[in-house]
Amino acid sequence: MGTVKPVTDHAPPGFAYLNSILDAELAAGPDAGVQLSISDAGARYDISVGGNGRAATMTADTVVPWACSSKPIGAIAFGRAWDAGRLGPDDLVADYLPEYAAAGKQAVRIRDLLTHTTGVPDPLLNLDTGGAALPSWTELEPMIWAVITAAEPVQPPGTAMSYNPISNWFTLDRVLAAVNGGAPGDSYRTTCRLLGLSATLGTAELDPAVTVRCVATPDEEVGLSRMSVAAAQPLPGTGVWGTMRDLRAVGEALLGRTAADPLLAPATIEAMTSTHWLGQSRRVLSTTDFDYGLGFMTLPHLFGKKCSFRTYGHAGGNNSTLLVDPQWDMVIAVYWNCRLSDVRAVTRRVALVDAIYSDLRARR
Repeated sequence: MGTVKPVTDHAPPGFAYLNSILDAELAAGPDAGVQLSISDAGARYDISVGGNGRAATMTADTVVPWACSSKPIGAIAFGRAWDAGRLGPDDLVADYLPEYAAAGKQAVRIRDLLTHTTGVPDPLLNLDTGGAALPSWTELEPMIWAVITAAEPVQPPGTAMSYNPISNWFTLDRVLAAVNGGAPGDSYRTTCRLLGLSATLGTAELDPAVTVRCVATPDEEVGLSRMSVAAAQPLPGTGVWGTMRDLRAVGEALLGRTAADPLLAPATIEAMTSTHWLGQSRRVLSTTDFDYGLGFMTLPHLFGKKCSFRTYGHAGGNNSTLLVDPQWDMVIAVYWNCRLSDVRAVTRRVALVDAIYSDLRARR
């Protein structure tokens, strides 16, 4: 399984390119910090530098928000139910959740949830509480479901991608609860338990002293505020908190490295991490219409220029990323404690990932 080589301050000797990237990140200020976990053909490196936003040092044990980088956990939960014959990607969502068919969504398939092609823009993105405190989760959860079921499509399912950070995975979790039994959120809790993760849904059980205080550039303060509200709730696909060491373990499970028994059939992993939505021909880095599998981003150049063509994973909140490269037997999980705008976040990710590839390829 390889050995863990914990590092604080900077990467070990031989990571010259990576250290230059980390130095540049730290120059952003005292709240800038990076938590990074790498698996390279079984050798593991946990690296943490900078601050945690609370006038303390970022460590490998600091708990950070995964945001949409947690979506592969929901995809794995779906894949396990698929392997068990309980459902399939082309099943209608309404066959499991009849109320979802309201407002013209009766043709939406589970595949559409997983590829963000339901035709329904996320109805929760523009909700404004007016500064009022949110109710308890017991009250909030059915309210969220009511908003989702009332949302109307703007195009037929399967014809266009509309990235849906909250509602699709909330719905997918309810589908999985219908076929597996259990309560909402259990698809994530069960999968995390199977992987031996300490990650949690929402912040209710977390001690603020061990978590980051997220920061952002001035132009991303509104985006950070919205992300923070969602991340604090036990929302599958959005509200997971944990270490990058745990997120790395999610990627390693997809490579068959962390589970005593295979978490998923190899053919299922191949099917889920292959491209199902090709994206539009005209796109720029600031759009959210890109190559996508069943719950995974599958456009390698969104991660790094040196990645293999089979690279997949997910990014979240413009400050976290999970990358899995089967060809190079590599997993990278990284969190930056400073949210940037879309293009700058992609540029930062590509620079760090390419630096890691340059350093590790030189060592092989």
